Amino acid sequence: MMNKKTLLALVAVAGLTGAASAAQAQSFGSIGQNALSAATSSAKSSATGMVGNMLPSLSSASTSNLTGVLGYCVQNNVLSGANASSASSLLNNLTQQQGVTSSSGYSAGQQGLLQTGDNQMFSLANLKGQLKTKLCNMVLSKTQSLL
Repeated sequence: MMNKKTLLALVAVAGLTGAASAAQAQSFGSIGQNALSAATSSAKSSATGMVGNMLPSLSSASTSNLTGVLGYCVQNNVLSGANASSASSLLNNLTQQQGVTSSSGYSAGQQGLLQTGDNQMFSLANLKGQLKTKLCNMVLSKTQSLL
């Protein structure tokens, strides 16, 4: 009989390679089902470049795209108070930089599409409430460091 650690490792590897099925996991009992579910969830998160709370990483986004996303956040009143004021001022400065507004990344950002690398896009339209606010605050912080 396999110990729990070995079983979890086998199910995780099988889940990541696509070789495990629900029936195979069921044959391991509830431990196998839980491990397969955890492995699948972990693989999906890793594959999409997500960081805490299912938000994407900003590391691959261009200055133009981040500026466009910041514009989206301002236009849609996602930020409030001092952050909204700061974002508007910052947006004004960034859009005056040469080539920023003529970029396809900027246009995508204005539509709420964050470029996350490898031609992948993350839509802010999919976020609700605090997650959207958190991502817009992340973009605000990142763009502040660009000036």
